[in-house]
Amino acid sequence: MTKNPMVWISYAMMSVSNIKGFEADVVLSDRKRTIEAMTRNRLGEVQPDEFFPKEVYAKYKDKKEGKQPDLFMAGGFWTVSSDCASVLRQFDLGEGKLYPVKLLQHDRTTPVEGEYFCLNFGSQKTAVLTDQSPRIHKPYENYDIWEPPAAMKDKDIAISASALDGPDIWMDTQMRDAFFVSDALCQALRAAKVSRPFALRKCIVI
Repeated sequence: MTKNPMVWISYAMMSVSNIKGFEADVVLSDRKRTIEAMTRNRLGEVQPDEFFPKEVYAKYKDKKEGKQPDLFMAGGFWTVSSDCASVLRQFDLGEGKLYPVKLLQHDRTTPVEGEYFCLNFGSQKTAVLTDQSPRIHKPYENYDIWEPPAAMKDKDIAISASALDGPDIWMDTQMRDAFFVSDALCQALRAAKVSRPFALRKCIVI
């Protein structure tokens, strides 16, 4: 354990600006199965490659899509740039994986600038200290599932020191609409200048 251990939570899933106008081939071919796969991925469950798109298409005919951010949602799937993927590959993703995906314009032929990968989070921990994170809230009274505050700040979320072990990126089984990264991964994303869309906030480690 480091002298001043840190864990970071990402606000990316709470930001509508990270949702881009694309449609995934797997949604168009089997919508029900794909929605289930999307849900499992957002829980940090391992998913085989056939559940992820090979191509996603720009949704709007009158809009040419330019180069995309380093982290964004395309057709319901969290997607990263090649620069971001290069950083992630240097870290422990648990059972998570990166699957290559082609981004195409509305004509389904012309490529969007850049190289991209779908991110299967594929890792879970149970480390959020809900009783010491007063700004989180429960969307459903009868379920022990929490969501981050609408305008999350540093130190809004308390995390058990157990989170310092294991993969460098993960979902917490108690929390929706957020994922966590280790301090080492956070610093590497910043050094590569790909961290901005992650909207990382510092957690309290107890």
